Amino acid sequence: MRALETHVIKKYANRKLYDTHSRRYVTLDVIAELLREGHEVRVVDRTSGEDITAVTLSQILLDLERQRRGPQPEPLLVDAVRERGEQLIALVRASLTLPRELRQRATDSLASTTQHLESRVDDVVATGLHNLNIATAEEVLALGRRVEELAARVDALTAALDETSPRTRPADGGA
Repeated sequence: MRALETHVIKKYANRKLYDTHSRRYVTLDVIAELLREGHEVRVVDRTSGEDITAVTLSQILLDLERQRRGPQPEPLLVDAVRERGEQLIALVRASLTLPRELRQRATDSLASTTQHLESRVDDVVATGLHNLNIATAEEVLALGRRVEELAARVDALTAALDETSPRTRPADGGA
């Protein structure tokens, strides 16, 4: 999926988020919806200019987890905090980059397949035209050039003939 638009979100000191693309204040839910729609989102701290996209995305995930119904994986989270979350973060990062890489590979494969299919269609059409004994565009252009060459030669021969042939005088009736 290709990104539709890039939204730069500025986070102010009062924790408000301002989307410079749509020129309005937004919430984390709006940012999540933009991402679901395929838009690129980059969040920067308004004061320092620091890219805080990853932190903001983590907040969105945390909010989604809060809204989720069912038992919380508390022991896993306790272990993650004890280990400073490094293993969990590494696992999450690896799992998040995998789908993007797979999408990119699929897109590249689709482009390659499309080019191959277009080439095959061109070959089939050319073969069909040949079997029907219909000239290709290149053959028609070559034939047009050949006709122009022959016309120029006929004009040159006609001019040469006119110069070498005796001129006939019109009958003047009384001479």
